[in-house]
Amino acid sequence: MSICSICAGAQCTPYVTQDGYDYVSCDGCGFVYLDPMPDPESLSRIYNEDEGAVGVGQYPKARSRMRRAMLRALRLAPYFVGRDAVDVGCGGGFVVEAMRRLGARATGIDISVPSITYARDAFPKPAFYAEDFETFVARDRQFDFLHSSEVIEHIGDVNSYMRFLAAIARPGARLFITTPDIGHAVVPADVTAWDMLSPPRHVHFFNETTLTSLFDAHGFDIVKRYYKKQAPTLQVLARRR
Repeated sequence: MSICSICAGAQCTPYVTQDGYDYVSCDGCGFVYLDPMPDPESLSRIYNEDEGAVGVGQYPKARSRMRRAMLRALRLAPYFVGRDAVDVGCGGGFVVEAMRRLGARATGIDISVPSITYARDAFPKPAFYAEDFETFVARDRQFDFLHSSEVIEHIGDVNSYMRFLAAIARPGARLFITTPDIGHAVVPADVTAWDMLSPPRHVHFFNETTLTSLFDAHGFDIVKRYYKKQAPTLQVLARRR
């Protein structure tokens, strides 16, 4: 049985089974996660071998993604204009390009080689890296603004992910993260009907309490929350201590 990544508790309760995968809920903090957790190699394959529709000149809904990226970047611009900014899990590079257009020194990183191939071709001015966290940390780069949207729920080792973010964040840096909110009022009572419950892509789920605890443990203080009444998503802005 797995140890809870948030509170290190060893006791959990079966939560739900979906598509042959078992989610459990930590008895100590309520964190919901797959048990057993898929190995990193299996998760990595999802974002490479299974991305046949992504490559040079092709990315699903590219125009609408660029439009949404610009809208988000405009909202977050005060935190990155004239500064070093990175999008962790950048996909096709849309947010990276939006930040660059608004005046950031923008960088993107993603484990998906097809996505980075698309991004480099579509947006040649920013820097893009198709590599894992350890390799990128070795570049010894730090940033003033970090963006990571709908990424953390895909990563088996959330503490490794947070250590990576802390390593590349300068003191005082801002971190913007979004992830599904399993504690949101609009999540169906029958959670198997929730389209976000999609193992093995989504390996765990946060609520406000568990996400706050994880951030605090890794030196980030949440300074702003963006609440959407009809959308079960956690969107937070945090500051690196």
